[in-house]
Amino acid sequence: MDKVQKINEKIMIFEIIIGFAIGIYLGVYHDIPNFWFIVVQWVFLISFIMTFISTLGGYYANMRDSSVEFNIASIFGVFILNVAVIAVSTSFGFVFCSMWIGNFSTAN
Repeated sequence: MDKVQKINEKIMIFEIIIGFAIGIYLGVYHDIPNFWFIVVQWVFLISFIMTFISTLGGYYANMRDSSVEFNIASIFGVFILNVAVIAVSTSFGFVFCSMWIGNFSTAN
């Protein structure tokens, strides 16, 4: 595991909290016309920002000590992981909030 992945593990709790908060917001304001476009846009934007933070940390560690691994493949892997984590936490926040405020029904 290289430095980018280690830094990403440390900030992943913030990704989960942000994704859950976005899901709660979208659960309350679900009448937006471009709902799914907004969801995908926010998930990719926050994933990109978190990946950029991890990449900067890994690059800084590589500049300090050249024995630290830093490669492009790990950046892509971290980005895909960030998208998955934020998308799943957003969906959980959306379903939780929708059930809580009563506009989501599991009945047929």
